[in-house]
Amino acid sequence: MIKIRIKFFAKIKEDIGHSKITLCLKNPHKVEDIIKIISKDFGVEILERKSYMYAKNLEYCSMETILDNNDELAIIPPVSGGQQESNIDENFQINITNKKLEPKSYVKDSFSPKNGSEVIFFGITRDHNLGKKVSKLFYESYKEMAKIEINKIIKTIRSKWEINSLKIIHRIGIVLPSELSMVLIVTSSHRKESYEASQFFVDQLKKTVPIWKKEFFEDGTVWINDKIIE
Repeated sequence: MIKIRIKFFAKIKEDIGHSKITLCLKNPHKVEDIIKIISKDFGVEILERKSYMYAKNLEYCSMETILDNNDELAIIPPVSGGQQESNIDENFQINITNKKLEPKSYVKDSFSPKNGSEVIFFGITRDHNLGKKVSKLFYESYKEMAKIEINKIIKTIRSKWEINSLKIIHRIGIVLPSELSMVLIVTSSHRKESYEASQFFVDQLKKTVPIWKKEFFEDGTVWINDKIIE
């Protein structure tokens, strides 16, 4: 008998009604077979959600990947565009936090003489989307995997651009309109590198990092990229 741990996030977690379950099976199974078992047990069709991805033991995987004893499978809905820190080194920092982000905490009055450019990007919560008034957002993250994927983005950036530092702070939990959801700070000797690296980081974050955003309207809610208003 083998045990396989399954984790759910964002909309699929709400549809299943659990954040995690454990399956006890006689033999190893492909990811696709596991998904079929879950769909049958909970009456939730998952394979039809073509934009969903899957991760085995914190790494993205295919439907053909084999799951064996003590493996973990995470079902990853489309990503949106407690405190947890992960630092590659002191100049490259990751912080996923449920604390409110204060702009004044990130704008300094003194700078390193080796930096000719410091780009600070504030991701600000809008009060409208999809033609509706937004009352608040809720961010959820698969923290362990999010840190791994962010580190991959940083590694790619460092291979493409000569930057001196990068710091990313992303908020989770409830975020109100006009509040910051993300702060990105990139420094370099020349402005081109920090500008381009900043744009690349934000674009990649929205593609691969498992952080999800739920928007609350007067007439319902929606997980962004799982655009079904409920």
